[in-house]
Amino acid sequence: MLNESLVQLVHANERVDSFIRENIKIIQSPDYFAFSVDAVLLAEFIKLPERRSFRYIDFCSGNGVVPLLLSHRTKAPLLGVELQPELVDMARRSIQLNGLENQIEMLEADVNDLLKPRPLFDIISCNPPYFPVDRSKDHHRLTSHAMARHELTLTLDQWIYKASVLLREKGRLFLVHRPDRLDDITETLLRHQFSLHRIRFVHPKASQKANAVLIEAIYRGGRQGVNIDPPIVVHTEDNQYTEEMQAIYFG
Repeated sequence: MLNESLVQLVHANERVDSFIRENIKIIQSPDYFAFSVDAVLLAEFIKLPERRSFRYIDFCSGNGVVPLLLSHRTKAPLLGVELQPELVDMARRSIQLNGLENQIEMLEADVNDLLKPRPLFDIISCNPPYFPVDRSKDHHRLTSHAMARHELTLTLDQWIYKASVLLREKGRLFLVHRPDRLDDITETLLRHQFSLHRIRFVHPKASQKANAVLIEAIYRGGRQGVNIDPPIVVHTEDNQYTEEMQAIYFG
């Protein structure tokens, strides 16, 4: 039950979902693209510095789920960038709902328009549109869904290039994407002077092929070899969360 003073933050046709482990609440709406397990696993995959301050930005932040989840692991300022004003508004209200106005900022902007900051960022994360427009067979009727799923306003090359502009040397880029685009991702990262550092595949079930891949890349880090982490399996064969996923969602 929401505190009466916070009810006004939740609009009609919206719901409030909770993350038990982080004690975080997030506002979502069926009218706009909701976060998926990919965003949750991206937040889990990100490594944050423990003993020094750092600058962080999340591209394609949607309703702010990744910065919200990271807020329980750090006191550092967290910045999210999202193009769609409705999702930015939803994220800002979720930030208020959790009392995190002094830590998380949501910027309404096109990633392509971001200017080089001083100092540069240490960490960038991105849960980008997965599908190239020229290969897409299914365009959602809702503009919000289409922009979130298809490279209509932001291509793979564009956001990886922008990450190379905004990151300091040896800064870290964390992303989640589809395994069937791993060749494109690798080629694009290398072209923009990133080295692949760590990869982890995500399988719906142990018996099924991976349907997501988590990647950590280092800007101008030199090629030191790629670490392949053990895979994440989301569900057991009887459609329950695996122990690892239960720990991620429930602690």
